[in-house]
Amino acid sequence: MLITIITILAIGVILFVLSYFMNDRLEEVENQLEQFSITTMQDSYQMKKKIKILEEELLPENTSHSTVSNDKD
Repeated sequence: MLITIITILAIGVILFVLSYFMNDRLEEVENQLEQFSITTMQDSYQMKKKIKILEEELLPENTSHSTVSNDKD
């Protein structure tokens, strides 16, 4: 019985020590997810910036067109 307990404790200690030296797959997945999130946020920011520029370019045309039509009345 004593030999069984010592063996189980020794295996437990060995596995505990090995767990510190093994690659953490969860950490790799977290890093990939973080990179994906950063890329997505950058793409979203660039798209919003481009849409804003396009809206600013189109807005003066709409306002000048509406003022011209109002002046004719």
